Amino acid sequence: MEKIAIISDIHSNITAFKAILEDIEKRGIKRIFCAGDLVLKGSSPCEVVDLAKQKCEIIVKGNAEEGAIKGTTMHKIWHRETLGEDRIKYLDSLPMYFDFYMSGSLIRMFHASKNDTHFRVMDFDSIDNKMKLFEDENGIIPDIILYGDIHIQYMQKFYNKTLVNVGSIGNVVEYLHHDRNIKDMMETTQAYYTVLEGEYGEKTRSSLSIQFVKVPYDINKEIEIARKNHIPSLDNYILELTTAEYRKNKLKKESEK
Repeated sequence: MEKIAIISDIHSNITAFKAILEDIEKRGIKRIFCAGDLVLKGSSPCEVVDLAKQKCEIIVKGNAEEGAIKGTTMHKIWHRETLGEDRIKYLDSLPMYFDFYMSGSLIRMFHASKNDTHFRVMDFDSIDNKMKLFEDENGIIPDIILYGDIHIQYMQKFYNKTLVNVGSIGNVVEYLHHDRNIKDMMETTQAYYTVLEGEYGEKTRSSLSIQFVKVPYDINKEIEIARKNHIPSLDNYILELTTAEYRKNKLKKESEK
């Protein structure tokens, strides 16, 4: 039996990424696959990209990579200029998806969907909408989908298919905890990833397990790095790290009071 760590949505958070890599190493896991969104948002895009290239066997392209490549906002331009030409070319070369067999199941990993990094499927969406993630123009239908994008870790089975959001390392969303105070969130917000255990490359059915992992990390350290690096949208980033919700949601709540 072999274990594979599936990671996603690091978003330039080098502190959370290093904590995850340390946990993966402690578990003796040798293979790491990444479902995209290495960059944007956080403190250390260059360090994250370089470390991901070193540690990850497979990386697919996310919408954050596309944003860094051709985005026009100040935030995206800062990340593109910080990353430099060579790293941007590398991000642009990443594949959209990756298929592999494990314990007889065909598994497809992508960021948001096979052909579109901006096609968003939420955890609360209908089964019909979720089934669109399994569609394939060539008729190669996977048994299991691994994706990222929405930063909410969950697993659901339907129609003999399994849909897994592997969670976010660097920018977790926790809708259930929005009413908690910032101090509580900073003490409990963690980095998320997923572990598969089975027979890699094997097309014959055998035991396959999917495990969710949560790893604590030092949010204050990450915020200090972001301040030192003078990242744009710093206030938004701090809010997202310390409350596990997005600024647009926070503003909406305040406007409803």
